[in-house]
Amino acid sequence: MPWFALDDGFDTHPKVRKAGNAAVGLFVRLGVHATRHLTEGHLDGDIVRDYGTAATIRKLVTVGMLHDAEHGCRRCPQPANDGYYIHDYLDYNKSRAQIEASREAARKRQNRGRETARRNRNERDSDANLSSNSRQNDASFAPNCGQNDPQFEGSTAGQDDMSRRDTHEGVTVVPSPPLPSQNYDGVDAGGGATGSRAADLAAFATTPIEVDGFQLTDAMRRWAHATYPAIDVDHATAQFVSHYRSTGARRRSWPDAWQKWVRDDAQRASQRRQPSNVIQLASGQTLTGTDARVAGWLALPSEETP
Repeated sequence: MPWFALDDGFDTHPKVRKAGNAAVGLFVRLGVHATRHLTEGHLDGDIVRDYGTAATIRKLVTVGMLHDAEHGCRRCPQPANDGYYIHDYLDYNKSRAQIEASREAARKRQNRGRETARRNRNERDSDANLSSNSRQNDASFAPNCGQNDPQFEGSTAGQDDMSRRDTHEGVTVVPSPPLPSQNYDGVDAGGGATGSRAADLAAFATTPIEVDGFQLTDAMRRWAHATYPAIDVDHATAQFVSHYRSTGARRRSWPDAWQKWVRDDAQRASQRRQPSNVIQLASGQTLTGTDARVAGWLALPSEETP
């Protein structure tokens, strides 16, 4: 909002004292009108006569505070026919262009503030949704995993001999290698972990793995062991975390993305275990590897003969 400006010596100026209070009151009203409508000091004759009497208008013109048509002041522009102009208006007040530029700058500042507030609000809502989805998926794992947990007896994992995941004290999980971004020292000649590396690996096995809101929970781990017992859950999770850290990709539901990753790992492992190039001969003999490929080549001519 623009303001009609008066300097701090206005009240004692000789012109003001000579014009009198009534004429000065008219001058202030005319100045406010010109500023509100951005006329840059120009006034319509009907407005001036509506605001003041003929005597107060004449006093302002006589002392030089207000100019009528064909006035002799060289510093002020000529008003339109039947109009008036406030003396030295632009010396104390902003022009129309300056006021409009100030309004436009204020509008842009307000828009930037609103955009920043909207962006911050969306980020908070997105974080809240991710957290809510993570809690919901974690809760959905819990009711079903307890029923499908694999049962182990004694100190073994269901095998005749001790497996690499067993210890004399009971069944423990051997942690998978750390993420590539971490640096570990202290590997002995046999490839085992010693010193700080052993402590870091132990911490890795007990510390939740997190990336952008994802966390491997006990319920998710039980589900993976029960559904795909051959899968190394820690290794698969480390690969999962490394992949999304390196790509910077985000998922609406991290638990669902992790579950799909484990399923894909299990499928690839199953495909690797299946023998390739297997042919069953009519005699009942099964050929594999190079023998199967040769038998397949020999069978091609007979298959193409009508």
